Amino acid sequence: MGDNKQRYIQRVYNTELQRVEEIPTDSRIKERYYTAEWDTDIAAFLEHVAQYLNGERALPVGKTSSTTEDFMYFTFSDVLYRLFLDDVQKIKKPYETALKYGFRGYSRGGRNGVFLLRRQDGGLLSDVERLVTMHASEILQDLDCGMEDFPLLSRVKIVCHEPGGSRVLGVMNQANGRTIFLGFGQY
Repeated sequence: MGDNKQRYIQRVYNTELQRVEEIPTDSRIKERYYTAEWDTDIAAFLEHVAQYLNGERALPVGKTSSTTEDFMYFTFSDVLYRLFLDDVQKIKKPYETALKYGFRGYSRGGRNGVFLLRRQDGGLLSDVERLVTMHASEILQDLDCGMEDFPLLSRVKIVCHEPGGSRVLGVMNQANGRTIFLGFGQY
């Protein structure tokens, strides 16, 4: 399974390089995963996001714990990456929560982390379906799947107990432990 995940990261980087055409590379920059153990400050991640959006670096990828795989690898849509630079306070807590707590299956209440959506999450389910349609090309690239796989992707949310009921929503390919967060939804 480890080789598969390494190929995933390389594929994402190669895809981004092709999409941006030729990215000038600085040999001093070494790409890596962002983890809770090593990244206690968001500054390095924000710098990477800015360089990615400017076409100077590869896609930033987070790596965290998972109840179903060894790890969950996650990315964000370009819209959310821009939000990190435009209004970091709106996205910082969900990012740190995903990094710290990882994927935890179904929510049992009172816990933070990345959770599967349930049928009772009505408004969030319709929001995530809208986001899937809007970000189909990014999903195809980041989750290494085809359009025919979209119904099989798990719908997920980041729970960090924001008082307004807003959640960051995304989709997960449980076959390979990859997740992309697409945007915000409301209960």
